[in-house]
Order: sequence, then structure tokens, then C-alpha cells
Amino acid sequence: MVKKTGNRSFYKYWYLKLNDPNLQRALWIRFTVLSSRNGFKQVAELWAVYFQRISVREIKKIAVKQTLGIEAFSESESSIIRLGDCELSQRGTRGIIQSKGQSIRWDLSITPERDSSFDFIPKILSKFRLIKNKMNTDSEEILFSGTTEINGEKTQWKLAPGMTGHLSGRKNPHSWVWGHCNTFFDERGNPVEFLFDGLSARNPMGPLISPQMSSFFFRYQGENYSFNQLRDTLYLKSKNTLMDWEFQADRNDLSFRGHAKAEYKDFAGLTYEDTDGSLLYCSNSKLSDLKIVVYRAGKLESTFTAQGTAAFEIVSRKKNPYVPV
Repeated sequence: MVKKTGNRSFYKYWYLKLNDPNLQRALWIRFTVLSSRNGFKQVAELWAVYFQRISVREIKKIAVKQTLGIEAFSESESSIIRLGDCELSQRGTRGIIQSKGQSIRWDLSITPERDSSFDFIPKILSKFRLIKNKMNTDSEEILFSGTTEINGEKTQWKLAPGMTGHLSGRKNPHSWVWGHCNTFFDERGNPVEFLFDGLSARNPMGPLISPQMSSFFFRYQGENYSFNQLRDTLYLKSKNTLMDWEFQADRNDLSFRGHAKAEYKDFAGLTYEDTDGSLLYCSNSKLSDLKIVVYRAGKLESTFTAQGTAAFEIVSRKKNPYVPV
């Protein structure tokens, strides 16, 4: 169990997402521990959002959140996370969240597809503690199988592609844009092995807020391309609005150029509390569109498309007026 931490502030988040590309549905779950700066608020929280495309123009979203005392949290030496009756490990996850007449129950096994992880923070910035947050994708490619019950309606998941990640620190990043997808299709509509994971964030650096810094990960033609060194941040390109994100990463003669987008109605609006009591507003979609083109020596080599299978979220200190919370 977590002991009382006095005036020390911290947050820890563990999250996972999985997609069913055939049925156009997705599930996002987050395990959270928060201790405020003055020690007044110490809680463990469980979050989940279920996304289901009903039609071309409509996505049903069911969001639940449950707050527990921080004593409900425990982490074992084998990295098993428990919050009350909910659990997350390398082998699976299970639990139930009930809130305001809604409920999401899950019991899912995890099968690693590849042993891959990614650290978004440049090592030199972590080494000299210029950025004190930790932001990692623990598993870029895993498969989920099992069942969920959304308001009592039971459904099966079989080898649904997904991922897990972990964030922690003394204070949240100021703002960020994040995207992930491991379910792409080629120009002919055939499934293809390609992966993207990317983050553009502004972080606290002492009393200041850093400029937007980006880190990207691609798996292309069986090779991993990581852009998470300090020198990469000088050349990576990233630009976003409230509903789309364009980015570019170049290495030698290769150029990865991407565009993620979602309609306002596709987002679930969530409000996070920071360790100093300030609020962050998250627009979260797990059925977004993403297109990435790859150029080699200036010539188009490949095009990868994810229609309704990409994760895309925008987190800001300002509320998006077009996305209801």
C-alpha cells in the first residue's frame, strides 16, 4: 500500500488501449495515483472510455471514473498494479468501474506481439533533471483477448491490437499532443506492418515552460526508427489545431510525414487535476484517422492509412469549447 507522503507531490498513471478494427470499437483504461502539493488530496482513480462507431457520422462514447483513497493502490515487485478490485499486469488486466449509472467491466489477457518500448524524454534531459517527468510506452504492440461488459452488455475481444504506457512525475506536462497506431493498411486496403507512436509536449523546466518538444517512434520495413534524442528535437516538425495534427521526422534519406485528425464529436472530453490543483482538459479519441507517407530521397515510397483505428489526444490548460466534458 502507499503510505502518506506529507507535502510531497507526485502523480503516476498507467494506461492501456485496444482497438477492434473490424467492428470499429476501442477501449481506453487508466490507473491513476495523485498526491497534491500540500498533501491535502491523496487519491487513486480509475478511468475508462469505451468508443463504438454507430455510423459514419456518429461515435458512441461511454466514460466512467471512480475515485478511491490512495490506500487502495499497491504495486508489487513484479509490477502488478492494483487499485481496489482492479488490476494491471504484464499478463492481463481486469476490473470494474461504476459511475453515475454507467459501468465498464473487463477481463482481458495480454499477449506480447513484439518486445518493444519507447522513452519519450531525451536521456540527457532526464539525466540532468531538466525534465523530471517520465513518459514511456511500455509495450508498443500487444494483443488483448477476453471480455468486456459495457452497461451489462457483454462482448468478446480476440487478439485486439493495443498498447500500454506509463507517466509519472512531480507535476504534469504543461500540455501535449499524443498519437499511437499499430493497425495500418496499405494503398490496396490490406493490413500492413507499420507502427507510429508520437508525442509533442511542453514541460515544466524549473520556473519556466519549455517550447514544444517532440519524440516519434516508427517501425518501418522491419526496422525501428526512434527520434527521442535532444538533437532530434531541433529538426522534428509538429503543428496541431483543436482537431488535427501534422508532423514530420527525417533521418538520412528517409522522411516520415503524418496527419492525424478527428471531428469534435469523435472526442471524449476529460478533466484531469494536476498536483498543484490546476486543471488539464483532454480531448481523447481512440477511433481517429491517421495517414503517414514515407519518402526516400525525395520520392514517395509508401503510404499507410488508419481509418478509425488510431489513438489521438490533445491535452491543454484551456478547455476546448467544442468538446463537452
